[in-house]
Amino acid sequence: MKLGLRARVTLTFGILSLVVAVAVSGTTYALSRVYLLSQRENAALTRALIDARAAGASLDSGLSPARALEQIPSVGTSQALLFVDGEWFTTGITVSPEALPADLTELTETAGGASQRFGVGGEPYLAVAVALPAGLYVEVFPLLDLETTFIIAGWVVVVLTSVSFAIGGGVGRYAGVRILRPLRKISDGAQQVAAGDYSVRLEITGDADLDQISDSFNEMAEAVQSQISRERRFTANVSHELRSPLTSVLGTAELLERRRESMPERDAGIVDVLVRQVRRMSQMVLDLLEISSVTADTDLQWETTDLMSLCAEVLSDRGLDTDLLHGDSVLVHTDARRFERILGNLVDNAQRHGGGVTRIDVTTTHHAPAEVIITVDDEGPGIDADEAARLFEPFARGSASSGTDGAGLGLALVREQSRRLGAQVTVGANPGGQGARFTFTMPVGSA
Repeated sequence: MKLGLRARVTLTFGILSLVVAVAVSGTTYALSRVYLLSQRENAALTRALIDARAAGASLDSGLSPARALEQIPSVGTSQALLFVDGEWFTTGITVSPEALPADLTELTETAGGASQRFGVGGEPYLAVAVALPAGLYVEVFPLLDLETTFIIAGWVVVVLTSVSFAIGGGVGRYAGVRILRPLRKISDGAQQVAAGDYSVRLEITGDADLDQISDSFNEMAEAVQSQISRERRFTANVSHELRSPLTSVLGTAELLERRRESMPERDAGIVDVLVRQVRRMSQMVLDLLEISSVTADTDLQWETTDLMSLCAEVLSDRGLDTDLLHGDSVLVHTDARRFERILGNLVDNAQRHGGGVTRIDVTTTHHAPAEVIITVDDEGPGIDADEAARLFEPFARGSASSGTDGAGLGLALVREQSRRLGAQVTVGANPGGQGARFTFTMPVGSA
């Protein structure tokens, strides 16, 4: 799965902070470790050399090895050992002579002195050996306190590195939000334009880079709005100009229809075709006029309406049984006239192209904000997924509507009326069986 821009910015800042923190803290830790070990070794070497001289002087004066070790001043937690005449003498029992590294004594015999780090029982030590005329002097220094300091410092480095990663990620997330905020506004504006709100414009913020995008978007929205307005005016004007002559033609055709009984059979058939086509064209002109009035953003007439009663009236007006209606009574705040036209067109579409309405359900959601959902089921052949995407476009007709009357404007009116009411209409397969299901979802409002 590809990450979004905000996630990528956040991750980039976090990883960059982590790399910098690891580089800085790791280098600091390594240098500090080397420096502290070097300082401890130098101090131990100096101390061992001083103590070795003191032990050698005591042995030269005739003191026994044990007495010679007693003459060495006790400083810190180091342990002194003497190897004289093949026998070991020591001031403590922390490190036995057998635990000393063999390499240490061999190097001391050849080089006159040596130092080496080793471990006993999991604890680190540093041994410094110095060759004496009478034998060998060894002093062992514990390094556990220094190793504990390194462990604590290592954990501190890990914690600080993690904190740096978190802070870098937080800064990256904030930067990502700041970067995407103007783009989100552009996206929201584009969605509003796609939904039919051509009046949306983006605010000019004074940013030299972003204002170019905002200006281009505003110019595009202005051009789209101007073009749509011209098309709407053209459609309205043409429809209005056609209405009067069509009314005259329709009147003449209906007059001929009333006299078809006295006409020859061939002429009567021509009159039937003429009347049917003139009525179809007249209805098309009326639908175009209504689409023009709907898209012209005329004022809505909001009122509190009993939705179930309104649905029952739509069915009764079309001679359909109200038993097709199911659901509970609900009050909504809407434009009753527009809603009646929406449901009427859905019912007419089902009756004309879907084999007839089989069921209408009215349900209300319980989540906020509350919505009412009206579904209209038919028993037709259903609608293909490819057709569903364009079914609400003007003059679009599904494969099931071939051979039937209608210009394909009814569902376009449904979509435009729904948009004005802040509602949404979709179409899909009827989950209860054969046919299609049209779903109309609208807010309940402040009923």
